[in-house]
Amino acid sequence: MGGFFLTKNSMITGNDFIWLHLPKTGGTSTARLFRELKFPCINIDPDDVDAKHESIQTRFKSINVLSSKKSIITTRRLARWLLSDWHHKTKKMGLEIPFEPVRSGLFYSLRLGGTWVAADYWIHYFNATSCTHTVRLEHLEEDSNRYVLPLLPKGTIPLRFPNQNTNQYSRKIEDFFGKRDLNRIYENNPAWTAWEEKIYGNLTKINPINRLKHKANRLFTSN
Repeated sequence: MGGFFLTKNSMITGNDFIWLHLPKTGGTSTARLFRELKFPCINIDPDDVDAKHESIQTRFKSINVLSSKKSIITTRRLARWLLSDWHHKTKKMGLEIPFEPVRSGLFYSLRLGGTWVAADYWIHYFNATSCTHTVRLEHLEEDSNRYVLPLLPKGTIPLRFPNQNTNQYSRKIEDFFGKRDLNRIYENNPAWTAWEEKIYGNLTKINPINRLKHKANRLFTSN
């Protein structure tokens, strides 16, 4: 197998594959891992380059690079992606944006000029459902070793990802969303909804006990 390189946008590209970087799906950890592996001809730019989120069509224009390459993309469940994106922009970037639109399945897009957009934007932008393999962020090592490791140079040890770029916030979706919110999120993002159900085998459900505990805690702390 020939060498491969990590382009300046942290899109991992080899002779046999392209690994796309959907925002908030472990891209920083992935880039760090490949820096540490130090494969020949690897070329990595800083993580703060926004172009790392480019699609294949945007990066390679009219070149049909997929004709001989497998395409890989990392995903995560929609509700958790929305939470991660909002917390990143409010805690890490310091943006003062409301949470209410997130309850309708929208995210605040800077690349589109500072407007609220349905999360389905990214599915269409990357043509994600057409990728050869999908790596679940919740099973990053398992899926990466299943799909990516066989495409790396012979003898590469199993991939182990560092814990990188982790925002501190509650991971319980019931602390942010109710059942109606989740239904609305899925309804407003039919492409991501169908994709999630295909990849995971089901959709996220609200745990009524956790939701009740959240409401009780809010009532207790407000008194």
